[in-house]
Amino acid sequence: MKISTILRSLLIIILGIPAMANAQTKWMNPTDANEPYICGRAWNKEMGKSYNRLPQRFKATVPGRVWGNSTMTAGLTVRFATTSPNIAVKYVCTSRNYGTFNLSGMVHSGVDLYGKAADGKMHWIGNHMRWSMKGDTITISFPKLSVPANRRTEYTLYLPNYNGVKWLAVGVDSKSNFQFVRQSKERPVVIYGSSIIHGASPSRPGMSIPNIVGREMGFPLINLGFSGSAYMEPAVFDMLGEIDARLFVLDPIPNSNNLPVAEITKRALAGVRKLRSVSKAPILLVENHPQPDSIFRADIANHYRRASQALHKAYKQLQAEGVKGLYYMYGSEIKLKEDDMIEGTHPNDTGCRAYAEAYKRKIRTILTKNKNL
Repeated sequence: MKISTILRSLLIIILGIPAMANAQTKWMNPTDANEPYICGRAWNKEMGKSYNRLPQRFKATVPGRVWGNSTMTAGLTVRFATTSPNIAVKYVCTSRNYGTFNLSGMVHSGVDLYGKAADGKMHWIGNHMRWSMKGDTITISFPKLSVPANRRTEYTLYLPNYNGVKWLAVGVDSKSNFQFVRQSKERPVVIYGSSIIHGASPSRPGMSIPNIVGREMGFPLINLGFSGSAYMEPAVFDMLGEIDARLFVLDPIPNSNNLPVAEITKRALAGVRKLRSVSKAPILLVENHPQPDSIFRADIANHYRRASQALHKAYKQLQAEGVKGLYYMYGSEIKLKEDDMIEGTHPNDTGCRAYAEAYKRKIRTILTKNKNL
């Protein structure tokens, strides 16, 4: 036996690197259907086998950076139910860049698995470093799961936050029962925002703010965070206006702060008016989060504060115009601490949790008040 073969066998035994990817595994592709089994987007059937977040027709209308970000799978999930105690995922990303300075490889290009336990709650399942790469193909396995024999368990697979997916398959034991699960037909909550909403910078996909909110509140959620590109352009609001949303959340200030303050107010006014002209869904405007390092970086804190004040000016003007179903979240409602950021711009895991808790409180209040919509 060759030394390389012996070493590989030892790695499989010790680390559990995907050993189930063999003849005893059946591989199921979520795009092998008239409508793909991909959750978390508004134009699912139109998009066919693509894993993009926006249909191809928007490439000609939305800003180039928005389109580029839309080819990343942030917020997209694949749901399935199976009796198999062994699960693997293999996929090919659109880019071989698997991480950046402020994004771990796992949140950038990894997948994250949650399962519904007997208590009815979704619980995280670690991969325990059971991953392998052969060429462009990434395989991550979750073997020997503690599940009741022959009883189907439901799972949610979160796709990469900052990479695209060319192709993906879920592997289970060949004799097990398996079925993909579609997203609920409830109208979704739609969140438009910056890289913070897009998915920067928790340690893994399931810990991004929209993924926490959707998972724990139990409704469909569409992540339209576009890293570095949330500037409230008219074409973006035209795109948002196509969605039959339960609630629109507009959280653009972490990027739009770079605009002149008068332009922030102008674009927010135009965007809300556009949405209200096509939808009765509630609209939530969100200020920038408080700056946790404001003691030593008062300049940055003041800059963001001015931008949030410009958003608030738009909110007050819209109220004066009689716009119905309009809500506001102040930055102070997001309880970030100094240790909740990775570099002062993006929240880490605890920061995403603090952000998500603020979102959950506000969204719960709004949806309670608008049960009839």
